[in-house]
Amino acid sequence: MELKMDRKVKTIGVLTSGGDAPGMNAAIRAVCRAGLAAGLRVMGIRRGYQGLLNGDIFEMSVRSVSEIIHKGGTCLFTARCEEFRYIEGVKRGAERCREFGIDGIVVIGGDGSFRGAADLSAEGIMCIGIPGTIDNDIGASDYTIGYDTALNTIIDMVDRIRDTSQSH
Repeated sequence: MELKMDRKVKTIGVLTSGGDAPGMNAAIRAVCRAGLAAGLRVMGIRRGYQGLLNGDIFEMSVRSVSEIIHKGGTCLFTARCEEFRYIEGVKRGAERCREFGIDGIVVIGGDGSFRGAADLSAEGIMCIGIPGTIDNDIGASDYTIGYDTALNTIIDMVDRIRDTSQSH
């Protein structure tokens, strides 16, 4: 399927999918604010692809993303979606995007999330992926959102355990 790139994007969606990772809220905030600054309508999709299929979609504003940057997890929540692994689910997701007027989606997640984005792209919905996983296992990406924080948290915990063990 050849995707026409000359169409004007007016509305984008943003979702987080799979496991959460530190920094996802910062990424959501950046997508929302950049989209609004570019004159786009920005739709938040709660609970990943499951929320897309269920229509758990709302219009975002600058206010929607204020006070989230310092919080862990994801303000859009996340879920895994078994139904999106099959073409019928992907087709329903693409139809739901059209129903809400969503021209493209920014997907924040890991390899499973990106597979879903690729499948959705094949159905005519433009997708952009932001790698967000503590595993740092996304090809062609040096670091993923969440990896550095997870690694430094582990190092800090090991250092604390070592300090405690040396006390006994």
